[in-house]
Amino acid sequence: FRSNEYKSYLRMGKKVKIPRGAIKKESKLKNAIESDLNNYTPEPLFLNYDEKVLAMMVYLSSVSIYIYTMYPGLPGGDSGELMATAKDFGVSHPPGYPTFTTLAALMINLFPFGTTAWKTNLLSTLIAGFANVVMYINVKRFTGSDSMGVLTAGWCGFSRIFWMWSIQGEVFSFSNFFAASIMYVTWRFANADGQAGKYYEAKLGALICGLALTNQHTSVLYIFPTSLWVLFTLWKYDLAQFNRLFRVGLHGLLGLAPYIQLPISTLFFKARVSWGDHRLFSDFKKHLLREDFGTFRLVSSNEQSTFLDNFMVYFTDSSRELTIVVWILVAMAMVAVAWKGTIKQKEVFTIYVLMFSTYHLVFCSLANIKNPQGIFHGVLERFWLQPSITLSTMAGCGLGMLVTLANSKIPNLRYLFLATAILLTSYQVQRNYYDCNENDNLYFYHYSRNILPNVPRRSIILTSGDFSTNTFRYHTIGEEYRTDVMVMDMQFMQAVWFYTVLMPVNWPDVQFPGVYKAGKGHKYPFYNLKQFLDANMDKFPDIYMCVNPPDGENSIEGYYEAWPFGLCRKFVKLNSPSKPDPLEYVKTLPFWDLDTTPLPDVARYEPETWEFTLLNSILESYVKPAMFLWNQANAYTGRDDMVDLRRQYYTKALEIYLENRRYLYDHMERGTISNSTRELLYPLDKNIGHLSLILHAMSTDPEVKKHHEQNCIKYWTLYTELYSSEVLMRDDMISTIRSVLKVGNLGNIRIKI
Repeated sequence: FRSNEYKSYLRMGKKVKIPRGAIKKESKLKNAIESDLNNYTPEPLFLNYDEKVLAMMVYLSSVSIYIYTMYPGLPGGDSGELMATAKDFGVSHPPGYPTFTTLAALMINLFPFGTTAWKTNLLSTLIAGFANVVMYINVKRFTGSDSMGVLTAGWCGFSRIFWMWSIQGEVFSFSNFFAASIMYVTWRFANADGQAGKYYEAKLGALICGLALTNQHTSVLYIFPTSLWVLFTLWKYDLAQFNRLFRVGLHGLLGLAPYIQLPISTLFFKARVSWGDHRLFSDFKKHLLREDFGTFRLVSSNEQSTFLDNFMVYFTDSSRELTIVVWILVAMAMVAVAWKGTIKQKEVFTIYVLMFSTYHLVFCSLANIKNPQGIFHGVLERFWLQPSITLSTMAGCGLGMLVTLANSKIPNLRYLFLATAILLTSYQVQRNYYDCNENDNLYFYHYSRNILPNVPRRSIILTSGDFSTNTFRYHTIGEEYRTDVMVMDMQFMQAVWFYTVLMPVNWPDVQFPGVYKAGKGHKYPFYNLKQFLDANMDKFPDIYMCVNPPDGENSIEGYYEAWPFGLCRKFVKLNSPSKPDPLEYVKTLPFWDLDTTPLPDVARYEPETWEFTLLNSILESYVKPAMFLWNQANAYTGRDDMVDLRRQYYTKALEIYLENRRYLYDHMERGTISNSTRELLYPLDKNIGHLSLILHAMSTDPEVKKHHEQNCIKYWTLYTELYSSEVLMRDDMISTIRSVLKVGNLGNIRIKI
């Protein structure tokens, strides 16, 4: 009844005499087929004992190194927010990362040892180890070469970017695991036997793809080409009936089930930090699709970049991380698969190429970071992890096929190749160990601990962006430290859900006169920073801002000033009886304690790292008090009655510059500041010379005038010697120095430090 002959008769329109009882037999046959499909025994994860032992070695060795080098405390970036939301089972930034949040919440609240940061970092290392195992198994299955599986897992797993994101509490180790798993289940599906095998692996793949989408939206760029191929294969195997495709789809929905965490969090958990009001479907959809940023856009801006620009950034980065040899091996793999590959190998390798190509065609066209420099390059390079796994796997497949061919020609080479793979992996570890060993990195822990102990009880700290916001979130929520301090994200304050979800839980006593500069179309009025300060300054006199004011925020001008306070600023109301004296105020300011906490080494941390951003902020904090007094003095320019006060401000500013310069250079000699940081200290020399020039012009005492003249020459010379190759000193400034000091060419003066 189901024979090919019968089907061909039907296609030709011929009548077929159906035997008696055929309908009943057909029903029994259908039931038997369904039973076979549902009782299929899948291929085991490990085919033999040797494979199991090597997989265990890959896992234990990689996780051991990851744990040894992982951050002992809080890393920079999004980690602080992810840890704080997991602690309270809140909702992280779009798209929410519910799988990560759920597992991190279990780890934080159930694992008995360590801080919140340490536990979350440990979770990332454990998941990263599984990603390496999946890469090993995938290449081993494809080529039959266990040595090339080990090499692929080791070379990719200990590349700098993969290693760095495996040792901190972030979502990217999960992304790596899911990307490797999608590639592995693709191989399993291609090699599954018969209808039952294809049906089982399709359901397994749908489940993994659904889970991948709960962690990183870019996974859809792997899922899309793979799904089309799977659907076509199911159709070839007569498995494209609605009921079977529906069951495959149900497994995909089951994989997406962690997204139920978003509304559950809003409804039942009063999280102290959480994004969105997920009681509303509109907010849930907006969060899920990242509508505030753009689904595949990295920042909420209108900047545009081209596919070619972004792909060349990837090519440069991957050639540095994995070496150019990997690209050569991928080209060799294409030839090897086309020449010696089986039909299934060709099929799977083609899908891998489509995954890699689709990812770059879409992501590199939509990622809106133009000419990424500094920290923005660091934001972009995280999204090279998934295609780098594919690139490494394809290279391993090509090299593995050549190794398998060599083994067939010359027996007993297996252990030689395995030893070579281990040696090359060891070389990769040694190559990136210096950059990736963060086991003493407590810089971001000390950033918050440098500020929070110095603010009074019930202070308000306004923040924005990842750097300051997430470090404070972690300490006040993740570590329950200084919970009396109210940390408010000015980005959150522009959303209505801030006032409906977070405000009642965190700040019921704070007055919010509407929504801070939010969009239109809601019942709340707008307010600006001045109105917020007016509403709260009497009740909460200690209000700080640990971020630059938002673009266009100038409402406080003439009413409030933001005075320096260590790494932050404190709001001071003008024309207030309680306004402190600036000269007395600067004597009480906190500074980063270099005696207990060394600065990050600029020779190690490149501009795309958060450590480099932190280093700049710390060095700026040594400049801000003097700049503050300088600006106070400039405010009285032209007033004859304020000449003495201006001179006092300038003199004190110069004293602060000189004192901080001595302090920083003293620590440079001790080694707590690296010598490579010297170039970041040029504003000190430049500003000391400039202030000396001003005081020289204001002084009437010949001895004082001569002292300032010597200082001016000395420090401007140091500055010009350091930056002789750059045009950082304007010609009019040089002319002013010459005319005031009556000296010749400053470039001919040589003064040692």
